[in-house]
This record gives sequence, C-alpha cells and structure tokens, in this order.
Amino acid sequence: MKLFHKKEVWVPAVPGLISILLLFGLLVFGLFFRLYPFLAKSHPLPQAELVIVEGWVPDAEIAEILKMIGPDQIVITSGGPITFCQKIMQYNTYAELGAARLVEGGIAPERILTVSAPPTDRDRTYISALAVRKRLQEEGLFGKPAELYSVGAHARRSYLLFRRAFGREYPLGVTSIAPVSYDMDRWYFHSVGVRHVTEELIAWIYAKFFMLGPG
Repeated sequence: MKLFHKKEVWVPAVPGLISILLLFGLLVFGLFFRLYPFLAKSHPLPQAELVIVEGWVPDAEIAEILKMIGPDQIVITSGGPITFCQKIMQYNTYAELGAARLVEGGIAPERILTVSAPPTDRDRTYISALAVRKRLQEEGLFGKPAELYSVGAHARRSYLLFRRAFGREYPLGVTSIAPVSYDMDRWYFHSVGVRHVTEELIAWIYAKFFMLGPG
C-alpha cells in the first residue's frame, strides 16, 4: 500500500517571487493609505436648505460646523440617549446636547429642530436617521436638499445610513469634519486614529453588507 506519491510542484523563481511581493506590497500600501480618505467621505451639496448635525460631535468640530452653516439654513440635530453622567448632565440625548452647543455658538433656537432618537442597543445611527426622516415629514420639510455633517472616518457610514433611511433619490450631501484629536494624514501614528479608523471600517462593512433594513 502506497502512503505517498511523488508530485511536481511549481514555485516562483526569485524574480517572480520579488514581483509578487512588490505587487502585494503596493496593494497593501494603496489600501492602507487610501483607507482614511475612503471612510472620511465628503460630497457637499451647495444648494442644501437643511443641515443635519450628529449631536455627539465633539466641541472643536462643532465650532468648525458653525462656520459652515448658512444664515437661511434650518439645522437638525440628531442622536439618542446619553448613557453617561445622567445624574449631572442637563441633557437627556445627544440631539439636545448638540442643539444647546449650536445655540451657544450663535444659531437662533427657532432655526433648530432637535430630533432625539429612541433608546436602542444597536444601529444607533440608522435609528437616528429614521427619527430625522419622520420629523422632517411631520414638519413638511422632507424632500428639501440636506447636508449631513459628521467627523472623520465616521462620515461614510453616517451617509450610508441616512441615505438608506431617506431613500436613494433624496438630495443629500455629506461633509466630513477633520478631527482635532489626531492628524488625519498620519492617523496610523496615533492610537486614537488607529482605533477610530479600524472601528469605523468594521462598522461600515457591517452596515453595508450585513445590517438588515431597506436599501
């Protein structure tokens, strides 16, 4: 009984191996250094009448958004319950917190629609987007061009989920505000940058390919 048999196996020669390694290296290099620009999607809509601001956005980035809001735009803040410091926090949701900071920054309260999302243990951005859609429909504003503001690598996922909630044909733009906590061009040298980009990549893949819902 034969337990082994001779078989010819082809292996790359040294030039072939070098070529394969170079191609693989170029592929990894391209994916690695293009990852942040891919996730930090920006596709502004100049004619936007509505501005959507995710309420969890940090103060420094809120300050940048304030510079971009036009005098005639209606501002919508989104976000669900705040789950920390509830005993001392005077705001119950990120939408309320975001609205308060925009008012402090000079936006008139009557120009702001605060849209608090219900509690959920998953798909928080999508649930917030659905809540915004419902409120816009109630106010007779649904269908007006809107600009979504998010931060860094979160932008592409936010855009995907708001687009899914609003519909593919809705006139929706997105602007990614550069984070101040790390250099976005050298995110791989900062622990917070690596964590942010890695988490957002995984979350985007889940939202794009595995999350149940329309679109």
